[in-house]
Amino acid sequence: MGSASPKKIVALVLDRDGGLCVLRISPDCLGDASCADHRANRGHGGAKNRVLDQPSNLIAACGVCNGLKEEAGKGMRAELERRGVRLKSDSLHAKTALRALVTPVEYPDGIKYYLLDDGSREEVV
Repeated sequence: MGSASPKKIVALVLDRDGGLCVLRISPDCLGDASCADHRANRGHGGAKNRVLDQPSNLIAACGVCNGLKEEAGKGMRAELERRGVRLKSDSLHAKTALRALVTPVEYPDGIKYYLLDDGSREEVV
């Protein structure tokens, strides 16, 4: 998956998530996803280091919720982290990428999944 183009990865993530916004944090949520949102941000130098651009670190989001995520206050941030849709960055991008693989995401229907780098997801049992 590491050699896939960014557009292909976004299409893969949108398909995996059924084209629906996984964040659903705004009353104005559009429902339909238009972008792939990073669970853990790339931070400085992100354009050079693509390890966090893998499907395990990306979820489908609508433009409204994607914009609100980074502005979320402390209480909302804690809820986003509990749901696994926001991850704290580690000391290295590689460690953060591993955190994305082992931290499940709770989807709006309440089901939790591990997101895999091949673009699939595995239900947590």
